[in-house]
Amino acid sequence: MAHFNPVIVEEVTTIARNFLRDFPKFFQTSFEATTRTYELGHPNIDTDSVYIAIYTSSTPTELAASAFSLDARNGILRLTSTPAANSSLMVEGYHYEWILPADLEFYAHHAIEEHVYNLSTPLENMSAIVIDTIGMATVVNSLWALLSEYSRDIDVMTSESVHIPGSQRFRMVQSLLEYWQAQYEKQARALNIGVNRIEVMNLSRVSRITNRYVPIYRARELGDYGPIERVFPERDKGTIEVEDKGDDLREDVFVDTNPPSSLYNTGFF
Repeated sequence: MAHFNPVIVEEVTTIARNFLRDFPKFFQTSFEATTRTYELGHPNIDTDSVYIAIYTSSTPTELAASAFSLDARNGILRLTSTPAANSSLMVEGYHYEWILPADLEFYAHHAIEEHVYNLSTPLENMSAIVIDTIGMATVVNSLWALLSEYSRDIDVMTSESVHIPGSQRFRMVQSLLEYWQAQYEKQARALNIGVNRIEVMNLSRVSRITNRYVPIYRARELGDYGPIERVFPERDKGTIEVEDKGDDLREDVFVDTNPPSSLYNTGFF
């Protein structure tokens, strides 16, 4: 995955989370410390906000990061050792209803890659409306991922004629996806960005006699008798570049000395 400016990525994720309205929610739970594994009751835990303490005789002792491991996606807490008898475990922090910050950052990187491919304009120089559109693309990618997850939910009909509409969550996310995808495509089409953008190019003709490109000149209005201006378009190989070429410069051959000069001022040996 390509590396982008962390400030821009954070701005894109903030826009996407505001559109999704998936803000962190506080939770607090306690357990009788009788084992090493505890289910917190909430998925998508924000690991940076978690506070875990052991209560022994009403005296709290915060656990160090090395004393536990947290499965943030599933909300599972595992201690490295079993607490002492007659002690309690208290856990508090924030959780997300839909998407973890790491997952949203992944979708933001994917959306940015779709919009900066084959563009000479740096991401930092793009206008705010382009960043907002990339945030919408992040929302679309996130909802597609949620739709894949919720597609495993099925409706249940019991023998007592009790109907559990398990697929209702899927249909709700599907309606959100249709709205945001339409909004994103409308804005991206207006700005001409994204993988479906339109590029204007000039076709070049090769001479049958010289096997070279025929020169291209800038168009002029009728009656303009000024000097003609030749256009030198950037030539390509006629293929779509799919390889991310790195820097070919070597850093292990640098010599911090003055280059020797020749007898002529037009070259160096």
